Amino acid sequence: MKKILFMLLFLIAGWYTSLAQNANNYQVLDDSAYQTKAEYQNANKYQKDAILFMDMVADTHPYFVKAERRTEWFAKKAALLEKCKTIETDEALADALNEVLGKLKDKHTQVTTNQQLREATMAARKKLRDSGITSFNPDKEHIMRPHATVYDYQLFPEQHICYLQFNKCAENPADPFVSFLNRMFAEMEQENIKTLVVDVQYNSGGNDLYCSQLMEHLYPFSQLKNFAAFARFSDFMLKYYPNSAGIKKDWERTGHQEELYPMPTPNADYQQPELFKGQVVFVMGPETFSSAGNLLTLVRDNHLSTIIGTTSTFGPSHYGNVIPFRFPNTSVWGTVSIQFFERPDKAKSDEPFMQPDIEVNLDDKDAAWQFIIEKFGTK
Repeated sequence: MKKILFMLLFLIAGWYTSLAQNANNYQVLDDSAYQTKAEYQNANKYQKDAILFMDMVADTHPYFVKAERRTEWFAKKAALLEKCKTIETDEALADALNEVLGKLKDKHTQVTTNQQLREATMAARKKLRDSGITSFNPDKEHIMRPHATVYDYQLFPEQHICYLQFNKCAENPADPFVSFLNRMFAEMEQENIKTLVVDVQYNSGGNDLYCSQLMEHLYPFSQLKNFAAFARFSDFMLKYYPNSAGIKKDWERTGHQEELYPMPTPNADYQQPELFKGQVVFVMGPETFSSAGNLLTLVRDNHLSTIIGTTSTFGPSHYGNVIPFRFPNTSVWGTVSIQFFERPDKAKSDEPFMQPDIEVNLDDKDAAWQFIIEKFGTK
């Protein structure tokens, strides 16, 4: 089972590269109402883009659907424009805008430049080099170290455990996730595996589809309480979703100008595979985020399985479904969330993070794995 480092590195670098390349196709921020004002026309290029940014975020992000929140947001404008007087690089502008966004606590809404992405790629490479991973050999490397794969598994028949390391909610074209899961569960049944350990401590997210493909092997989908999604309509959002114009008009005409639109829940009509009948344990770490966080939130709010590890860095209720943008005067570009996702347990919607059921120090791999064997393994 040869797992090469360059696979993970390729995925990281490829993601950054695709973002940078696609940036040229992103919608450019413009607002004729602002661009004709003296404030904009007399500003330097950094101030101009900051003005457009403040306006777009206020009009687009779900948090700012309420007027009082927009008032608080625009109160930051004067200090930002003053700071932009002395900014000399696009990277400095990106940092200033991200600083203004700080209290929003939405990691999906952010700005960057190609230079900052290149630096992030180099940092990712260094992190991998420093980790010492060149390949994954289960006889030599610790099972809970980050593997250079999107997903892989290993069986421990003596303890009746299958360890699945799920590192990205994405597809490995050489081993599609559906086929991978079918193979894994078939082998688990053959080996009489009683416990599945799903380790998402290194999973920063991706596409929820792959979480659903895993979940449908574990729990009856028809019984799951799911997230509620709410969208905010805006002129900028309609540039990417022009077919929503009629819905926006009807929603606002009926007096919902300062309310988010409840997204309809799609009806799932498919044949669910045979369910795994053993126990499932999820491992959560500080890098668990986005779609992987959604997965664990569904597990928690449906009281499905045990979650071990460390306190989350994600909020169970959160913003997401981003649309990209770029600025007309600088090379800065970014993404902004257009939806709010409320966790199934609405009574806990305001909780900023999620605690594991059992706190486990994931820095000590030997102790963490020994705990899993003793707590969840069987002989």
